[in-house]
Amino acid sequence: MPTKCLLGLERPCRNGRRCKSQGSEKRGRLQFFYHSPSSEDPVRDVKGEQTGKLKFEPHIERNAENYCVRCYQDNIRAFLRSAEKYLFLCTTCKSKVLAERKDKLFGKRFIVGYIEKGKCIRWAEDRVATQGPAKLYSFKDAFPLAQLRHLRHVKNFRYMKRDLTQKQTEKILHHFKGRTDIRQACLKELSRLKRSLARSEYRCR
Repeated sequence: MPTKCLLGLERPCRNGRRCKSQGSEKRGRLQFFYHSPSSEDPVRDVKGEQTGKLKFEPHIERNAENYCVRCYQDNIRAFLRSAEKYLFLCTTCKSKVLAERKDKLFGKRFIVGYIEKGKCIRWAEDRVATQGPAKLYSFKDAFPLAQLRHLRHVKNFRYMKRDLTQKQTEKILHHFKGRTDIRQACLKELSRLKRSLARSEYRCR
């Protein structure tokens, strides 16, 4: 028997786990992730080089966030409950190669892409995920977070104001217009990074 989606979004889910939750307004929200120091591409820290813990989110393989594990779950719930349409993925560039080159991109914070609101996926009472069309851009083409004035001097993501106005959202989308989506290249890079791990270590749970 169908049950209501955990967040009360639109209609009952067929299997009690999935339901549509389309964003109706051109607004967005920020979601932070740890960048892989072993890559020049904007992919998550698969090998856990920054914190000692393997990172599973954002799970671009499924165009999703919080698909495998809980990660800023309150932020995802707020996104799914709202009329916001875009979940902007932001990170600090930690590429060891760029650091060695003394590239100006290293150490800077960027919005490197986004996931459009599509499905709300309920995995458990305490975890829901969002899934939808996704795009990723190189650090060279990424949107510098410092261009959002209210975030210029915020050092810790936990203290950032994560919901964005329509004007801010349009500014970010305009920046990406005409730039190359490298999601497919990022998927290949994720596969490369995961090959260095034992299969039992890297398990989406």
